[in-house]
Amino acid sequence: MADILIIDDELDFCTMMQKRLGKMGHTAFAAHSIAESLSAVEDRDIDLIFLDVQLPDGNGLHILPRLSQLPSQPEVIIFTGMGSSDGAEMAIKNGAWDYLPKPVP
Repeated sequence: MADILIIDDELDFCTMMQKRLGKMGHTAFAAHSIAESLSAVEDRDIDLIFLDVQLPDGNGLHILPRLSQLPSQPEVIIFTGMGSSDGAEMAIKNGAWDYLPKPVP
């Protein structure tokens, strides 16, 4: 199964995603800031990243190029409550697999 990183400052969202992904047999863990997420990806191979746009220490879209260059080449899916067509275009151009609004159905 997959190793999945959830980068989001909303603790309830992270907990919900970790539970759902765990029930599916995946290993899911969370980071709540850009700094925490960059530290987490240094230590392990990641298959998939769920990335929020609005984080306490910056815009998640700005780290997309760095995430795309990781040795494990994870897929990145943007989840945001602050979606925009400009943000979606930037995300896809920088390697995001998809750009989805919150709340997740």
